[in-house]
Amino acid sequence: MPWYDTAAVRKPVSLVLPAAPFITLAVLGVLCLNFVWAYRHDEQRCIEIVLLCAGALTILGCVVMGGAVSIRLSAHRPLLAFFILGLLSTASALSLRHAIYEWSSFVLLALLAGAIATELAKSGTTGLSGILQLAGIACALHSLRVLIMYAASLASGYQPDMHALAVGFSNARFLNHTQTALLPLIVLLSLQAPAASAARRTWFVLAAFWWSLLFVSEARATILALGAGGVLALALRGSHARGFLRTMALAALAGAILYVLGFILLPTLVGLHPVGMPSNVVARTASDPSSGRTLLWTLALQWIAAHPWLGIGPHHFAHVGHKLYIGAHPHDWLLQIGVEWGIPALLCLLGALALGARALVRSGQRIADDDLRNQRILVALLTTCAAIFVDGLFSGVLVMPQSQLAIALVIGCAAGWVRSLGAAAETAPSRWTRPITGVLAAAALCGLVWSVAPSFMQHARGEPLTPAEQAINDKVNWPRMWEAGYF
Repeated sequence: MPWYDTAAVRKPVSLVLPAAPFITLAVLGVLCLNFVWAYRHDEQRCIEIVLLCAGALTILGCVVMGGAVSIRLSAHRPLLAFFILGLLSTASALSLRHAIYEWSSFVLLALLAGAIATELAKSGTTGLSGILQLAGIACALHSLRVLIMYAASLASGYQPDMHALAVGFSNARFLNHTQTALLPLIVLLSLQAPAASAARRTWFVLAAFWWSLLFVSEARATILALGAGGVLALALRGSHARGFLRTMALAALAGAILYVLGFILLPTLVGLHPVGMPSNVVARTASDPSSGRTLLWTLALQWIAAHPWLGIGPHHFAHVGHKLYIGAHPHDWLLQIGVEWGIPALLCLLGALALGARALVRSGQRIADDDLRNQRILVALLTTCAAIFVDGLFSGVLVMPQSQLAIALVIGCAAGWVRSLGAAAETAPSRWTRPITGVLAAAALCGLVWSVAPSFMQHARGEPLTPAEQAINDKVNWPRMWEAGYF
């Protein structure tokens, strides 16, 4: 008799480390790392790229070794069509390296979201609560970093501004993009904690502080987006949405009080100027309501008219937009996809989003009226997804590394939670799921490594720009892939 178990030998080999839990924890870990360690856009991008490569290798390992791979989203067919069209656009682009980077990163972000959904489809509400707790800790650590920096500035007599308060981000707007996706989840954390507990009060204070950061940074698009998300959730869920939206509104009110006391009155008391005055928002909006975005939108529409089918190539607004010197992306995700990927790809992406939104809305039919926990989760997810959609119409929420990861986390959580409710339409993955997942992961991994290899170490080490980068970016950087976004 052989010394080993022959029955065990005949079993399919699988990875010791499951793909979905590892990827979920890795995304949360990188969100935290970017919050507490990175200090500029390029460092955040480098950390994100490492995560994308690690996630791709993990998925490929499961595919090759026969592990359980079921990375599916409810809208996978139009999403696959979107990526195929994007690959065609990439092949015809002026700069293959820039185009393949954008395509590869989007593919891998979608696969990460799918892996998170796979994990939550099994663990359900319990798994979602764990993810929210870890995400909340990451947000709390970043807030502590901001408070330490702010206290040091006041103590030393240094005048801070709103961009200095966005510690770790090259621009306060990039923090705002991330807040759009994560702030409603912090409010949800507060509601999930026991009533009158220290945990509930802690998460509420964190949500209020994040609201104060929105006010001090004059984040018009994010505040508008969160408001629109709340209105949509109220329209769709009625009385089920009132508890969550009441807490969100109270956090915003508390944030406004913190803003007045901490960022207007306190600096004045120590002999400094207030940080962010409401009059600044009024004056800026009155002088130019779009803050120059109409020029970007007009240019994007012109290029869409010239290249409607395949666009000018992923990432390529950063090439044609340098003449305006306002932004390396159109500050509108619909125009960004339309001008860079083409109208057919945009329609496929909208179809995927519509299918996902329908599944999320219909999930309310499977939640009992007295199931407050899941009712609040649904309202929070509806608010968050709608806010991301609206914010992206005015900003680069789809562009920046930290907001990209936050969006992937939200989409994965929403898709996995919906699947965990036991949808009647849930079916076993087809025999094509594994090979398609493997091909996409392999192609995106190779494309990402090839596209960033020449510049990755330069930016990881913080080396100065090359003469060519300096010539086109001049004295101000408008980030896209890297902080010096134009090419």
